[in-house]
Amino acid sequence: MSHEGKEKDVATGPSDAAVSEAVIDHDRMVALATDPHRGLRMRHVQLIAISGSIGSALFVSIGNPLTDAGPLGLLLGVGIWSIVVWAASNCLIEMTSLLPVDGGFVTFATRFVDRSFGTALGWNYIITQLALICFELTAINVIVEYWTLSLHPAILIGVGLVLLAIVNLYSVRWFGEVEFWISVTKLLLMLGLTLYTFITMVGGNPLGDKYGFRFWKDPGPFVGSSFKARLTGIFDSVVWSTFAIVGPDYISLIGGEVRNPRRILPRAFNSTIYRIVFFYLTGALCVGIVAASDDPSLLGAIAAGAPGAAKSPYVISMNRLGIPVLPSLVNALILISIFSTANSFTFTASRAMYGLSQRGQAPPILGRLNRQGVPYVAVLVSLLFGCLAFLQVSAGTAKVLNWWISLVGAAQLVTWTCIAITYLRFRAGLKAQDLFNVDFLPVRGYLQPLSGYWLLVWSPVVFIFNGYYVFLPSAWDTPSFIFAYGSVFIFLLILVLSKAWQVVGRKQSLGWIRTKEMDFVGDIKEIGEMTEASEEYRLSKPRTWAQKVSDFFF
Repeated sequence: MSHEGKEKDVATGPSDAAVSEAVIDHDRMVALATDPHRGLRMRHVQLIAISGSIGSALFVSIGNPLTDAGPLGLLLGVGIWSIVVWAASNCLIEMTSLLPVDGGFVTFATRFVDRSFGTALGWNYIITQLALICFELTAINVIVEYWTLSLHPAILIGVGLVLLAIVNLYSVRWFGEVEFWISVTKLLLMLGLTLYTFITMVGGNPLGDKYGFRFWKDPGPFVGSSFKARLTGIFDSVVWSTFAIVGPDYISLIGGEVRNPRRILPRAFNSTIYRIVFFYLTGALCVGIVAASDDPSLLGAIAAGAPGAAKSPYVISMNRLGIPVLPSLVNALILISIFSTANSFTFTASRAMYGLSQRGQAPPILGRLNRQGVPYVAVLVSLLFGCLAFLQVSAGTAKVLNWWISLVGAAQLVTWTCIAITYLRFRAGLKAQDLFNVDFLPVRGYLQPLSGYWLLVWSPVVFIFNGYYVFLPSAWDTPSFIFAYGSVFIFLLILVLSKAWQVVGRKQSLGWIRTKEMDFVGDIKEIGEMTEASEEYRLSKPRTWAQKVSDFFF
């Protein structure tokens, strides 16, 4: 009996091989779900999207389009470009949720359009991000000059570069945590300025002035009396918005470093519309309420290149109403905001370099990772180019800032155009391979393909006319022309050289990738396994109250 019972136990119990296999499966699940290279969580991604898109422009340089267009003209210009950025988000959500890989939209351009097209787009985008790093480092001096002129510009730039290195070189998780908490200050700043606008406009100020929408009546909603002048003002606001309003591109670019990306990325993309409404449209509305487009103090500060928040419409308003302390507090929060934005640009520039290196479109050394999965060489190269901010020591802060603004705005328009082309090719490939209506895509974008065509039309149109002022009578300025249109020539040069090497050196086809030959299955199996493992791991861990609160808000 006992012998038979023992045999039964042996027969029905789990074998050593089965136990070993289960352990291996569990270990593999944990390894996939906790890959250090994918260290960004939902709250990190949401705040990075905010951090990368909200810099000093929303709080300081927004005074420029206000004086050019008036409060309603500014709101219309920001609104028009906000729709374009939302359209870009609708394109990127489909591609990035399907393939959350390193390089994001740069990888998609190579995969669904052409290798040389992806190379040109990648380097154009890298130039954009490097210019933005220089812009923010230069802007740090402008902000600090609000308090003192005694610090040499090189000191603050050097300190900024060291701090960026500390945050970006250790680990992705460390970067995400630092960026999360710094970015909270941007939320508080925007919320505070919105409350400030409402409280003061109804009379909550030292003067008891219930000014309401006074400046919408006098001097009026637009600058200029003719239709041409008003249209020009609105267009100037659109051009300013191309520099200030971004975000979806960052989410796509970091897709390869997001934990459980098919759960997190769709929520991050879908929240783009809320970020646009809360930050940009609300911000444009508020500055049009608190300051007049013809305010002498605002016009004088802009003309004189006043330092820091001195030319911010909010600070102009605080001084007009006799409110002490707040201007310095706003300036301090803007300083933190600028460092946060520079931090995000360093991250995205290095990841774009890393993505190109993985596909042989950049030097292999840029693909080296440390033990925490950080492409440290690419980070160091990004910071090395950030040293160009030292140009302001000899050329002057205001002039250098204008250079970076022009270069960034134009290059970003090239990027949006390429994203539109990539998405429309992606969509055509899905249809050609009968994958379009079979639930192949994890997520669908809104209003497609209209969003893709909207992005494709608006981006090049704004690019063509963004430097119109240099063609006005007696207004030609060679540096202004170069910075307004130079990015497209750089893009075309890289495209032609890369295509020549592709045809001559690699013996590949001159044309684009055929829709029937597009790769929609590469990486899909691995991403599916990682997604399944991430969900299993997430559900197996008990949720703390802090994580539940984080899930609710992010």
